Amino acid sequence: MAFILGVDIGGTDIKLGIVDEAASKPAARELVSGTIPTRAGEGPERAAARVRAWCDGQGASRVEAAGIACAGLIDGRRGLLHVSPNLGGWVDAPLRDLFERALGVPAVVENDANAAAYGEWRAGAGRGLSSFVCLTLGTGVGGGIVLGGSLYRGATGFAGEIGHAVICADGPPCACGNRGCLEALIGARAIVRRARELYGASGGARAEPAAGRSPEELARAAARGDEVAARVFAETGRYLGIALANIVHILAPEAIAVGGGVAGAGEILFGPARETLRRSVMDDRMAEVRVVPAELGNRAAVLGSALLAHAEAAGAR
Repeated sequence: MAFILGVDIGGTDIKLGIVDEAASKPAARELVSGTIPTRAGEGPERAAARVRAWCDGQGASRVEAAGIACAGLIDGRRGLLHVSPNLGGWVDAPLRDLFERALGVPAVVENDANAAAYGEWRAGAGRGLSSFVCLTLGTGVGGGIVLGGSLYRGATGFAGEIGHAVICADGPPCACGNRGCLEALIGARAIVRRARELYGASGGARAEPAAGRSPEELARAAARGDEVAARVFAETGRYLGIALANIVHILAPEAIAVGGGVAGAGEILFGPARETLRRSVMDDRMAEVRVVPAELGNRAAVLGSALLAHAEAAGAR
């Protein structure tokens, strides 16, 4: 039996998973999974060597292809990572060549949000659809697009950067250098910052100090009836809904899946987002697009990158 390796390189950790040659089936799943430290300062070549060592430790000598997912601007045709917000110093890094040398098998390199979208399309919330968009809400906001049954990368390979669509022209500064990007409004740091501002404005007596530490704690506070926390998620859902309406106007997909840690808030986020989407589109029929939670959790990019590698190895992409 042949195996396919999926790799998701983050700023702190590298998530890894191995699937079997039946990865093309809708029920694809990881047979073995693990996590190793990225140690970005040591460079991509050392990271590739640690991935090889992990594979050897799993007895996965029969890995036949590898998919490498990474945040940043990816030139998939050349297998290059131009720049990444999480990996300082990894500039124009030839990831495909480095991993092919380390692993001794063909490798595919893809943006992590694209890989996650592909995974959700093939084995998660987008199964069976020909047009599908996936948003990942975490520290950053990532996006991936499937059109006509294929991952859409655009002319440059950089399509899907929905997190850097400007939602509010005079909004807060974004890490990309622009202002009012979706990420600057609903990324995890933006949510925590807004919560702290509102708790401070409330006079402190009503504040829940723990709720300002992370979106997850804020969601728990909202579930307990905390008004400030609920207000933060109502605002977050409204900005998300504006982004969803823009996606519908431009792409009109069959479904939009929303995942990532922030999406774990559930209906206190999805409710305002769906309502804003309904009010923001040209016609009620446009609001019939399904907005659903993503299904694969934080392993979506691992599985998606493996599925991409399998598809390329099979000549199906």
